[in-house]
Amino acid sequence: MNTSTKIFLRSRFKEYYRKNRVPAPPGITRREFGFGTLESKIRARHRAFRNPAELEDFMKREAPFYISYSSAYYDFPANRPMSRKKWLGADLVFDLDMPMEFLNSERMDEVKREALNLVEFLKNDFGFSERDIEINFSGSKGYHLRIRNEEIRWLGREERREIVDYVSGNLEVKEFFRWDKAVTTSSGKGRSVNVIKGPRSSDKGWAGIIYSGLYNFIRDSGIKELEGVKGIGEKKAKEIYDNKERILREIELGRYNYIPEIVTISGSPTNAGQGFFIRNVSSPLVDRIIHEKAVKALASEDTDRMVTIDTSRLMRLPDSLHGGTGLKASIVRNIDEFNPLVDSIAFSDEEVEIELNKKVPEFDLNENRFGPFSGRVRIPEYCAIYLMLKGCGEAPG
Repeated sequence: MNTSTKIFLRSRFKEYYRKNRVPAPPGITRREFGFGTLESKIRARHRAFRNPAELEDFMKREAPFYISYSSAYYDFPANRPMSRKKWLGADLVFDLDMPMEFLNSERMDEVKREALNLVEFLKNDFGFSERDIEINFSGSKGYHLRIRNEEIRWLGREERREIVDYVSGNLEVKEFFRWDKAVTTSSGKGRSVNVIKGPRSSDKGWAGIIYSGLYNFIRDSGIKELEGVKGIGEKKAKEIYDNKERILREIELGRYNYIPEIVTISGSPTNAGQGFFIRNVSSPLVDRIIHEKAVKALASEDTDRMVTIDTSRLMRLPDSLHGGTGLKASIVRNIDEFNPLVDSIAFSDEEVEIELNKKVPEFDLNENRFGPFSGRVRIPEYCAIYLMLKGCGEAPG
């Protein structure tokens, strides 16, 4: 990045912070802050502020390209090393990102669905209220969620890991199904069968999700939709479809083996007729439901997952600018209506001429699809700043 581009970007960031007040986080005097440059998201940390006015003065004066603050509370947030800060607990935080090289509205819709799934888990399964949950756009590829509830501040790394495992669908399907003891049925006089018992409509948590997901999908799907499930072929799809009413009645009773392909259990009887040892449970339909409802961005051992587990993580300050996109890390008050590629635009639509140093593919911003570009182009300022920050172009000298 040449000097002219750096000067241009610095002036635009300064102008933003001169005109816009960035709210201080709750408990500001107990928070550690970190700041970044164009080269590094966190170049310096271990900074503290005595009050919101001091933070505001700093933002207007320094206009950092990145500013983050700790999920943790400390007695002495400016102390170093970390052991001298005296940890006082931490908010429960989540970072959901969707990989994309350039901004893409479809990928943004995907990560919004992930965020909505997470909010449902936090409210329905963990009992948090709307006022406990703060959502903000990360300023780039996803969302940050924070839970500020004193009852969870003291959770350690392992407890936070268990929460991540739960919401990301890191489950054993066999936990939800079992062989019941032999029962007499009306299908044949004096004949008994072993019944696969599973989730009921009254169940909570993942069991309730699996029940309603199976019931609704079987009820509402035609043969083509059933065939589209990995592991369900044409023959199985037709069998399920033709026996739909009977299957749904059985599921309502918590019984899942009228059509074995819905849930299949492998195992063997235990001693003295005490039931069955379950080796494995398989169900393409259950796998589909878990995949659809799980917060997949937290499923693998990567940065997003570790954000929640880390009790001293620095997270982007809401309503500050992201130094990699020029977008605002907006506070989201209604996620259903929020459009990050429109509502987080921080700069003008006045056209700016820039010289691209590489070919730029199509990307989405402010309800427009830009590109592909190469050479010298005139584009809206918000778009030009985005490409400069990505290292794709230079400001005019």
